[in-house]
Amino acid sequence: MLIIPRKSSLEDDIELSEDIIFHRLRIGRTLDAFEENLELMLKKECPPEVEGITNKIFPMHCDGLVAIATVNDQVFVCNPATQELVALPRGTPDVRIIKEPVAALGFDTSRNQYVVARYFYWHYNIDESIGVLDYEIGHEVFMLGGDSWELTDCPPGAIVATPPVFVHGAFYWGTCAHDDLQPSLLLRFNLRERNFDMVPYPPEFVYHDHLADLDGKLCYVSSVSGPTYDVWQLEDDKIHQPKWSLRCRIDPFDEGVGVDAFFPVWAGAGRIMVAVDYEKLYWCEEKSGYMEEIVEFEEESDLDSEDYNCYRYHVVPYMESLISIRNPGSLQLTITMKGKASLLVLYAAEYSGVPTQLWMTPLMLFVLDVVGAAGAYPMVSWVESDEVDVCFRII
Repeated sequence: MLIIPRKSSLEDDIELSEDIIFHRLRIGRTLDAFEENLELMLKKECPPEVEGITNKIFPMHCDGLVAIATVNDQVFVCNPATQELVALPRGTPDVRIIKEPVAALGFDTSRNQYVVARYFYWHYNIDESIGVLDYEIGHEVFMLGGDSWELTDCPPGAIVATPPVFVHGAFYWGTCAHDDLQPSLLLRFNLRERNFDMVPYPPEFVYHDHLADLDGKLCYVSSVSGPTYDVWQLEDDKIHQPKWSLRCRIDPFDEGVGVDAFFPVWAGAGRIMVAVDYEKLYWCEEKSGYMEEIVEFEEESDLDSEDYNCYRYHVVPYMESLISIRNPGSLQLTITMKGKASLLVLYAAEYSGVPTQLWMTPLMLFVLDVVGAAGAYPMVSWVESDEVDVCFRII
């Protein structure tokens, strides 16, 4: 798991900071395997071509890359493992004065591309007297390795701030029917076809509830009554009409739990991991609905005590990779030699599901063994310096 702390207050949401911090939290499938301490993984300065990163963000992970949406139409992409942070070209301006930072990140297998998507409003006005929203909405995508955003078909509905998810080749966006003339629906943007279709919400939808990818399944979390949460799961075999079923019910021990946020971030071994109120992380037993606290971030971080500010702690499921953001079709690795050790060192990595092994000897001989990847070739460097760059591409 990645933990990304950001200053939090109504006045500070649009304030810019010069850096962003990533902590790592190592978690096993059982509580006994859990490591409580937050490990500082990366503190990265903002790229010089932009003024800064707003305090209010929305992070989303895919294959070791993290997209970071801000409230000023700027999107960043970071690979904490390689310490690469890239500011994408600024997207189409969103005319709304108050808006949530939202962008989605996924992988298009049909084009072998990582894709960032965002929506924006060209026009947005709510007539409070009759409760009708007058709007014009757009949607655009950015392919990592490219240089500009591309407009897509316009979404067939008004998208709300429900955080998006990426599941099985598609982005899912939440909508809200302001005029009650049509039901609220999930919009599904298919990366292969680059078009939208619609998926019905489960019966208990409220626009500020949350979507999640749990075990590769699209899930939706709704607040039933009081402190109780239902987790719905979408069954979609691509043949029959998609159907929602109740996966589990979670009963927090305290009515105050989840008032600000209740984000499922991971599932396994009969448990769901939930980030609550940007402050704590819990295990939730799917069968019993019982919740048990894993960690309180304020206690494990020195940030609050250092500057007396309040922080939101964003939790992002994370798997390390060495994928380059600027050149995602290649894997780049920098190795620093320390001393003249005679041991053989093995570096393991994974690129788009292809396991790789990089062997390094004191003679600076590199052998790249790509397992099961037909058409892959290594670019081998022979140098005498202590720092070496090695790159290979999947073609």
